[in-house]
Amino acid sequence: MKSKLLVLLFFFSLFLSCSQQGHYSVFDTFGEDNRWNQTDTKTFDFEITDESKPYDITFKFSHVYDYQFASVPLTFVIESPNGQKETLPVDLKIKDASGKQLADCSGDVCDLVYPIKKKTKLTKGIYKITVSHRFKGAPFLPNVIGIGLNVDSVQ
Repeated sequence: MKSKLLVLLFFFSLFLSCSQQGHYSVFDTFGEDNRWNQTDTKTFDFEITDESKPYDITFKFSHVYDYQFASVPLTFVIESPNGQKETLPVDLKIKDASGKQLADCSGDVCDLVYPIKKKTKLTKGIYKITVSHRFKGAPFLPNVIGIGLNVDSVQ
């Protein structure tokens, strides 16, 4: 029964992520151990069918409350339909200078949204965005619940 429910939830989330033209939303979790392994580069593929609109591309980072690090070093690689790659190293700020959480937290779960690109023009075709972390303290980044990517058309 549990596996049927998981399959149903998967297809429902797939339907939601593909239901609107010009909109993409995916969120991947890291399981009960909440560890993002160094070798686990996440890849998000999406299609742009309307190049007349600008798009916002945002990254979602969910972590356990009172995260032990003030920032997380990430690398985004955006591959456009023509194969051109843009590499964006980012130091994702988790806390401000006073130590206050920058994410929206509810209970023990905090969601941080980071704008990768704002109001950017995208040409028609398939895009691929890969996300990896460059954390050097262990073979994994601890207390990460999951990560996701949103692509929304804007006015």
